Amino acid sequence: MRYMVCLVLLLLAAPGAARSPAIEDIEPGDTVFVYEEGLNFSQLRDPDSGNPVTSLRRYVGDDPAKALVSEIPVPDDTSVDIPAILVEETPAMYYAYSSADGAGGHVVIREPSLLLGATLADPYHAEDIEGLNIPVGTAIAFRVDAPHVGTNYRADSDYPARIDIVITTPGGAQTTFFGGVDLSDIPVSSPRIYTDDVRGPVVLSGLQEGTYRIRAEWREPQAFADRAPDSNEITFSLAGRGVDITVTTTPTPTEPPAPSPSPTVVEPTTPPPTAPATTEPTPLPTAPESPPAQSGGELA
Repeated sequence: MRYMVCLVLLLLAAPGAARSPAIEDIEPGDTVFVYEEGLNFSQLRDPDSGNPVTSLRRYVGDDPAKALVSEIPVPDDTSVDIPAILVEETPAMYYAYSSADGAGGHVVIREPSLLLGATLADPYHAEDIEGLNIPVGTAIAFRVDAPHVGTNYRADSDYPARIDIVITTPGGAQTTFFGGVDLSDIPVSSPRIYTDDVRGPVVLSGLQEGTYRIRAEWREPQAFADRAPDSNEITFSLAGRGVDITVTTTPTPTEPPAPSPSPTVVEPTTPPPTAPATTEPTPLPTAPESPPAQSGGELA
């Protein structure tokens, strides 16, 4: 009877309750995430016996009276890891279990998901720009959906999860500083975040023309950064006149080339001057001789 009363109270617990006192401290009804490490499950022990939790168990129909579906061993209930290889599906309800007390309080295990979008800047967040050609000078924002981390991964008013927005330029360079805005180390403090609400609008000016690829990556906690999937990748293209982004690289020093041998100068051979050929003058033609005059006869 006591178990049924506790179960009803747990199911009625408000979703998104903060962990307390620290982010590692888990209470009955909390949401925990795949890849988390070092969680303290001691508050899920049987309150009367205080026996340590020895495993987290998932049952058919989320009913401990039914068959066991899967189990996560808990060698130390003050430092519990949630490895992805042992979580068959999410979301899933797991019950704290000890061999002495049976099933006790439950937790919900979820995947720390990220979904990225791009819109015009406030007040035009309803206008998506993904896949479009955007004019130079447009003010935009990125939209990040992290519905469960933004709701459940907090200790009191502290939201320790952080993300980076990583932009790949048309030239292949990667940066988190874009359009005059630093898009690194953004706190995941609500289920949906618009970057212009926390960092100001990104203005697409002074940038290289072409297609940009953008994704969100986990930065904190380190376990998410190491193993949790990044967000989807989105694209848009910048149209109009822009300025190329140049990636500076350090040149590799090389040996100077060996000097070439001096060329051999060959003096040209000049043939001796040739005397001009002499020609015999052509004789002028001789006028023909006139015939001798005839003597006149006597007149009769």
